[in-house]
Amino acid sequence: MQQLPPQPAYILHSRPFRDSSLILELLTPDYGRIACIAKGARRDKQRRQRALQPFSPLLVTLLGRHDLKTLGPLENAGQPLWLKGRAVYAGLYANELLVRLLPEGESLLAVFAAYQQLLQMLASVSGDSSEELEVPLRQFELRLLQSLGSCPELGYSAVENAAVRGAGVYRLTPEDGFVPVAVPAGQSMGAGDFLGAQLLEMAQLLDTSFSDMESGELEDTETLQLVVLAPETLPVAKRLTRQLLRPLLGSRPLKSRELFRQVYCEG
Repeated sequence: MQQLPPQPAYILHSRPFRDSSLILELLTPDYGRIACIAKGARRDKQRRQRALQPFSPLLVTLLGRHDLKTLGPLENAGQPLWLKGRAVYAGLYANELLVRLLPEGESLLAVFAAYQQLLQMLASVSGDSSEELEVPLRQFELRLLQSLGSCPELGYSAVENAAVRGAGVYRLTPEDGFVPVAVPAGQSMGAGDFLGAQLLEMAQLLDTSFSDMESGELEDTETLQLVVLAPETLPVAKRLTRQLLRPLLGSRPLKSRELFRQVYCEG
């Protein structure tokens, strides 16, 4: 049986398979999202299942020649990241996005790095309020969208062939990205319109370099630099990422979002 080289990995999703096994969806640096069978994982609850937890960095060996691999030996690749309160649901939301949007078997190192950084940021917050989750989630969403080729350049207008002007208003279009528009005095901006200053502010979320994380090693939490967005920009950033994600996700609702609403009664 063919054996792939050991890979850093995170478990994104698991589901029962036959009487005693699990099918796992993994995120890896070299193979992107990849599925595998964990044979006997449901039988060996004390040892195997304890190791197969979300948000825990693993080193896995995958066996087999077919698309659905078999999970071989695995070991912990670091301390599990304990997420608390609302941060747990933020992590589940990120996992669901990756399962829904990532092509299977395609390496996207920037996504793996962005996911590692998101987990560290989520592990560093109390989980008591949704506000502390906003910037980490928006940054992750934008980096994921960028890696998928679905995020227009936030600080640039292709129509003008120039940088976005802070005093301008721009409309998000599927063809040309952000297009300058004139909003008559006294008239409100549309749902697809954005202030140039806020686009430039949000562009900082994609400016932070994390190339050092693409090796599969987690950075020290103290080195993580969290971009600060103005309070009035936070809902605008959520509106932008939801508009960009909507055509990719389709009409099927996100289970993690519905679960969060049931627990915390928030939209």
